[in-house]
Amino acid sequence: MTVATVTAESTRTRTPAIVSAGRYAGIGGLVFAAALVVQNIIRAKGPGLDASPGTVSSYFLHHRAAALIPLGMFPIEMLALFAFVAGVWTAASRSENRWWATMGVLGAAAIASLFALDNIIEIVLTAKAETLVQSPSVVEVLWAVHAAAFGLDLAAIAVALIGLSRAATTSALMPARLGAAVLPGAAFLLLASVFTVALTNGGPWLGVGLVGFLCWLVFMVATSISLLRTPQIP
Repeated sequence: MTVATVTAESTRTRTPAIVSAGRYAGIGGLVFAAALVVQNIIRAKGPGLDASPGTVSSYFLHHRAAALIPLGMFPIEMLALFAFVAGVWTAASRSENRWWATMGVLGAAAIASLFALDNIIEIVLTAKAETLVQSPSVVEVLWAVHAAAFGLDLAAIAVALIGLSRAATTSALMPARLGAAVLPGAAFLLLASVFTVALTNGGPWLGVGLVGFLCWLVFMVATSISLLRTPQIP
């Protein structure tokens, strides 16, 4: 058996794993985007960031399904997000692409951390709902921390959007025009995050962040479809 034959056989052996990696990344991105939409629909009637302790306690006490379903989705969302981010990072094979991709990975790690903090607080509010009804001051502090983490998470999404969109554009995973179009969304996210204190007190900046969040979803869906169409990651 020649060296060329061994090399060819080795390449054929590795190809399925390489191809599936791109598909996993694309599926992960679509699953994460869909999960975010579902979560926001389920939580549409949930307490606002500036809700009173009584409103917060009542929601987690009397809307168990609406509280539990999003919490149960969190592990799946993290798996899906990391699969997507790993796909974009791997596709950024050249050094200049890898820098932007690494920036996006760091932003995604911050998203996961702050999103986890939000979920931890909601788990406590759900698990101890009956007890916390008698402790409005504790609920007030927990919900304020929840709102603050949400506000800072907007900045993390902005960092991830900037880095990953630039990496996806330079790696030909998304058109340059679309890559440029989603960047203003990162600016909106950063702007809203600057006013996290106002968000925590019920300020109007949530609408600004929503515009950036929609750009984030558009980016994820478009890039995920591209990864599914070109599953072979270099």
